Amino acid sequence: MSEKAPFAEVGLIVVDGNNLLHRTAGGPGPTAARLLLARLRAALPAGVRAIVVLDGPPDPGGPLREVIGPSLEVRHSGRQSADDVIVAIVDQQSYADRARTIVVTDDRALTERVRHLGGRARRLDWLQAILEPPRRGPRLPPGSGIAPSRPPRPPLAAGAPAPGSEADEEPDRPSWRPGRGATRKRGNPRREPRGR
Repeated sequence: MSEKAPFAEVGLIVVDGNNLLHRTAGGPGPTAARLLLARLRAALPAGVRAIVVLDGPPDPGGPLREVIGPSLEVRHSGRQSADDVIVAIVDQQSYADRARTIVVTDDRALTERVRHLGGRARRLDWLQAILEPPRRGPRLPPGSGIAPSRPPRPPLAAGAPAPGSEADEEPDRPSWRPGRGATRKRGNPRREPRGR
């Protein structure tokens, strides 16, 4: 698979920034946005541009539109909704270029508006798979109930009791018993009770 394979026939990617940041970082914030921009910049092949659209105004004194290198741009929606800004970006493309424009969002209403104009839409999973580094080891589906295997325990020394065996327990300390009062504090079992 070539480096450009996920971006084949793509000239412009417009990212619903807040939608993605809520999913990946729990919400928008300067640190999360910077990390997203750095990953996106590293992933973009030559000839593909990206515009990340964020809701609301920029930080005080910041520009509504910021160009980061030759292929990446950040736009704040200001008083408009981010969806309207994204739709306007797609609408400004020539009709031929709209077919090479992908909007990345999980917002269904925005997806329909983009497709109505002749643009394409992809879900957040598509971009996340490109931006996140591959994990080592088998990837288990969430909620599968399969726990990752534990590393093997080191071999026991000769004559040492097996972990969890009766010989391994401390002889002075009473074992925990379930039932009423099981969590009641009783003090240090090794200390002699004070005289009254």
